Amino acid sequence: MAYKSKMARLITCPAPRIIFIGGSNLAFGLDSHMIEDSLHCHVVNMGLHGGIGIRYPVEDCLKHIRPGDIVVFQFEYGNFFSGGNGEPETMPQLMMVTKWRNLSSLNTQQLINVFIGLPRLAASNAIRFIKACVTGSFDTPNKHTAFKYVASGFNDLGDEVSHWHLPPQSFEKSNAMVANAVNQEFMKWLDEIIIEYEKCGATVIMLPPVCPKNHFIYCYNNSIKQALDSIKRPYAVTPQSMTIDDCYNYNGGYHINRDGVTINTTRIIHLLKRNDIIANMQNWP
Repeated sequence: MAYKSKMARLITCPAPRIIFIGGSNLAFGLDSHMIEDSLHCHVVNMGLHGGIGIRYPVEDCLKHIRPGDIVVFQFEYGNFFSGGNGEPETMPQLMMVTKWRNLSSLNTQQLINVFIGLPRLAASNAIRFIKACVTGSFDTPNKHTAFKYVASGFNDLGDEVSHWHLPPQSFEKSNAMVANAVNQEFMKWLDEIIIEYEKCGATVIMLPPVCPKNHFIYCYNNSIKQALDSIKRPYAVTPQSMTIDDCYNYNGGYHINRDGVTINTTRIIHLLKRNDIIANMQNWP
């Protein structure tokens, strides 16, 4: 449901605009009001969930890009290996809340993920309905201090802010190293989609996701940088420079706490200022 609110803002938000597109690293990692105040622009944070992949939101947002937009692509590293097509657990939910409007645009793997996931979604909802008959509520019981990732946790610019006042949560670290081979079909798609954004008059910036140092060891290898360099779409900064101390982790490899959000947002503001991206854009004051 939060995706619908984010798209509505993208469609109606006036220039000048900075649009951030990525997964939950952006949802949990930005203070968009801080960016607006510092850069005197409007911000749209499209970050939501790694389970929908990156292809769907990137292609969906393209329809609403205008000349002068700055678009920051900040993808979780796993997309470069998996192809960015989403997961069966999440894609059907996205399709249902968007009323299946982009079904004809999905590639084969996305369609497979949607239709494999539909029975699982139906079973999950059936279980919730049975429990609701007993408890009288569709909500999952939770302690009042526990974090719950829901649409109401996002602010008006698309940032997840409900976790800002909560203490860090433990999570199980992965010991599985990432694959060595970047998905070449994904790289071809990325190169082509950036060209389409540029045809619309946008400036696209490739930026590594914020990532606690312990997680970075397991989710990144240098083949990503090499692949981006090969299509002449390099990161604006090194991936290592976007890591953050583990003490700023909130509840997952790409999710950071309130102090981490401030650090990460400050970095991004300085990056945009340092590269004169703001001053040189058309339609900007």
